[in-house]
Amino acid sequence: MRKLQENLLIRLAAWVLFLVAVWGCAVFGQKTILGLSCVNDSIPQDTGRFSRVLDDYIGRVKVYVDSQNALTGALDFETEQIYRSEVKQKEEELNRSNTNFRYQFLTKDGSQVIYTNLDESAGTLEQQVQEVYTVTWEEYSGILLYGVIPMEKMEIHDEFYEVYADFAIDYTNFNFYMGLTIALGTAAAGLFLFALWGSGHKPEQEECAGTWQERIPLEFYLLLLVGGVIFGGYMLVEQLDSLLYWWEYGDAAVRKSIPLAGVIIVGCAGIGALVVRTITVRCKTHNLVHTTLILRLIVWVWSSLAYFVKNLPVTWKSVLAFLGYLGVIFFADYWEPLSYYRPLPGMCVNVVALIAVCWWSAGFRRIRKGTEVIASGNVNHKIDTTRLPGELREHAEALNNISSGLNTAVDEKMKSERFKAELITNVSHDLKTPLTSIINYVNLLKSTQQTDPKAQEYIEVLDRKSQRLKKLTEDLVEASKASTGALSVNRERIGMSQLLSQALGEYEEKLEERRLTVVCTEPEGESYVYADGRHLWRVIDNLLGNCAKYALEGTRIYIELIRGKGSVTLAIKNVSREALNIPAERLMERFVRGDTSRTTEGSGLGLSIARSLTELQGGTFELVVDGDLFKALVTMPQAS
Repeated sequence: MRKLQENLLIRLAAWVLFLVAVWGCAVFGQKTILGLSCVNDSIPQDTGRFSRVLDDYIGRVKVYVDSQNALTGALDFETEQIYRSEVKQKEEELNRSNTNFRYQFLTKDGSQVIYTNLDESAGTLEQQVQEVYTVTWEEYSGILLYGVIPMEKMEIHDEFYEVYADFAIDYTNFNFYMGLTIALGTAAAGLFLFALWGSGHKPEQEECAGTWQERIPLEFYLLLLVGGVIFGGYMLVEQLDSLLYWWEYGDAAVRKSIPLAGVIIVGCAGIGALVVRTITVRCKTHNLVHTTLILRLIVWVWSSLAYFVKNLPVTWKSVLAFLGYLGVIFFADYWEPLSYYRPLPGMCVNVVALIAVCWWSAGFRRIRKGTEVIASGNVNHKIDTTRLPGELREHAEALNNISSGLNTAVDEKMKSERFKAELITNVSHDLKTPLTSIINYVNLLKSTQQTDPKAQEYIEVLDRKSQRLKKLTEDLVEASKASTGALSVNRERIGMSQLLSQALGEYEEKLEERRLTVVCTEPEGESYVYADGRHLWRVIDNLLGNCAKYALEGTRIYIELIRGKGSVTLAIKNVSREALNIPAERLMERFVRGDTSRTTEGSGLGLSIARSLTELQGGTFELVVDGDLFKALVTMPQAS
């Protein structure tokens, strides 16, 4: 089938055969119309053409009788010659050797034959003609009897013979002509559909392709079609009128024009087929709009209006929608055909408007719910945009794009955090080996006898700094693991008061060295929490170590345990030695210290580690800075 579509010769043959079939259908269709009158009249004597020929011969007889009567009177020579010439001409025309018309002109009483063209040897008038007709002429005081010889006895090819012969042909071949017309029409339709099926296909091309014809604007073809329809329609109407009344008037030129009328029909069909073919190819190649000037203009106007409305503010869109609603309501209530049924049309418009408002409201509710889900932290959530109004659909798509952007940013952030954690872990691991060697060698030096006091002092500095570096690397690794959630958590029921007492016991000497007084307030009984003992110990250790390093000497440290609804909060307050000009959130970032001069020991990781470990256990960590007052709040879930 593909080869048939792509074969140019087969398609050209189909078009040629289509035109031939149309011509044959037109020719035999016209002959069928001629035969239709014969089928209706049944015999040739019933046709108007036969009556017209018969009336013509009656008129000749009347002229002949009138001329004979004129010659019986007194006439001048010239007039007499004119009448004699007329008589001779009519005798020649009415002679039985020149016509199949037979007549007898009798006296009024019918007793005597005055004029006749009968062959008396062939019998009476009734015996010679198919049917006898009678007419009385009062002005000539006579009776005219006349008729026409039956076709089977006709030997003269006159007008009567032609009427009988044409009638016999049209009547006998009517069914044949009609069948041939239907067959050729069906063949033409089939060939036309086949030609359209193959239009636009070319060898070795998967998709349809247009020709130079498709580069011509479609309006040109439509104008050509309109012109062909007007001209061809006019000609066909005239031809059809002539065919329908041919058996009334018998114009010989009508039969001769049948082939020419077929050519006109072929021309009109060819123009129509050309237009349908180019429209088909344009539809196959999806270029109908692009090759039509009017449609392109309509599309441009529509797209311009759509762009204008789309870029209007929502307020103006609402105003236009409301004005449109008022216009439709006015039209429905006051337009003459609809006003009769008022208020039913207006109610229908209101129902449609209500459905549109409900549709918009449902879409807005869906977007609002989706926005709440995204705002809650589920950045992977996508709002369903199916069947949303245009404005809301664009808004939903923008939110989905924001969600995708946030998801991408979070992924990048997590990737960056993992990279930093791996970098810190690797660097710390690389530092750990040489650092261990340094610490070991320092310990060996400390065990030897040093005579030089300076050397002993240097060894103490090395020992102190190496221990600080070791603590820093350990803090780095722990901070990295805590922030990425790489630490294992084993939550169990732990007494917060007992853990706090142990921590205060370890820090008692350090706090006394800084003349810091601890004021501890605890509720009666043990305060149990769900936490990991190791991680919670590290949180308290970091907070007390922070107090020992940065609290103002000679001040108090207030520690309070607060049991709330389902939680236990550890509050630690102290007065900072340095001015705290840093926001609380900033203090919980890595490597940020309240001592901006960095003259004290510390890595700036303690608070960051404390917060990460607290959150890792399901608790919350909060800092409050009020002037020089520093307050840390650690809240953990309470255990029964």
